[in-house]
Amino acid sequence: MPRNEGHRRGMHPGDCSSGKKSLPPGTTRRRPVGTNLIYQQVVRGIKFGEYKCDKDQDVAAIAAQQYYVEYRKAMVLERLLKLVPSYIPESAMSGSKTVERWTHMIAAQHKESYYVQENADPAQVKEDVVNYARLRWPLLFSRFYEAFKFSGPSLPKNEVIIAVNWTGVYVVDDLEQVLLELSFPEITQVSSSRTGKLHGQSFTLLTVKGAEYTFTSSNAEDIRELIIFFLEGLKRKSRYVVALQDSPRKQKGSSFLDYQRGDLIILEQEINEKADYWYGENARTGRKGDFPSEAVYVLPTTTKPSSEVVQLFTMHPGEMMDKTAYPPEIPLGNFTQQHTLEEYSIDYFRPPPKRTLTKAVRGNKDKIWAHAKEPIRQPLLKRLLNNPELSEESIKAFENILF
Repeated sequence: MPRNEGHRRGMHPGDCSSGKKSLPPGTTRRRPVGTNLIYQQVVRGIKFGEYKCDKDQDVAAIAAQQYYVEYRKAMVLERLLKLVPSYIPESAMSGSKTVERWTHMIAAQHKESYYVQENADPAQVKEDVVNYARLRWPLLFSRFYEAFKFSGPSLPKNEVIIAVNWTGVYVVDDLEQVLLELSFPEITQVSSSRTGKLHGQSFTLLTVKGAEYTFTSSNAEDIRELIIFFLEGLKRKSRYVVALQDSPRKQKGSSFLDYQRGDLIILEQEINEKADYWYGENARTGRKGDFPSEAVYVLPTTTKPSSEVVQLFTMHPGEMMDKTAYPPEIPLGNFTQQHTLEEYSIDYFRPPPKRTLTKAVRGNKDKIWAHAKEPIRQPLLKRLLNNPELSEESIKAFENILF
């Protein structure tokens, strides 16, 4: 898919993958062309090992869906046997995991599936594959932007990539390690501004913890608009609100709800922004009643928020700031590496490809010294470039290690 100013790139911590769209929940049925494109990319990504499933059953289930999309209910084992290598990663067909074993697993998934039982439309099956991928690998459905952390709590690196998708905002380094993850319920405000000729545009994220992150980026306004798009869209669909204050004492027999600051309230109906009062259930007490809409904060989420996120709304400002320190499991010190492959590559590897803005967000793919999951077309050592025989041997050696 084409890559624009907001670069779309398939990505998962540790994986390099193909491009996706940052689709919000529930949009696949309204975009059949986009769904088909993403479906093709997902099944291809699974086949080539770019997207990892935790269980063989999940791989077999998606392969069964692929078979159904092509051949519907007509299960022919001989045909499936020939198709298995086009569905399953080569790395998953070794040892006891033979083609025959995968054939039986896929056939069983096909037979027991709802789509065979209900004779479902193949378009619906494609949607299911896309929705599975959206939930399983949310970072694959991100829009990516280069940025620089200008101010805010410490991160291991300041030169970063901002990834935005329907689950939240991720700050990622060039090695595709997630440095900061902010779900949308944790983000209370986003703004953009010009920071002067030297730094250009910037955008700021304010979190419920009280932390304030400012990043400079040539796409700052685009990032702000995209985050607001998700925040507003999720709030419209949300059924979850958090009390910002204690409820007033209610009279005996009153229909008003009792709640405390920080209580999660689950709405009975969709949000009516014009209504002064809403009706819902206090998740802590299990009681239902009316409450003023201005006394709660609508959480931008379509799924029940974690208790950790809800608890943030009960903290005092001092406690919030204490929790903005970077997670202890990620060291903040300076890393001194006496010898690195990157340094070695400068002297002995062939020159890297010309670096462009589009290539910049691809991370490791343009750093020939970095770990890769794709075959190489030229040897890495520059002294082998003029030796066809050794060049061929080195490429084969790389592929043997890779596969």
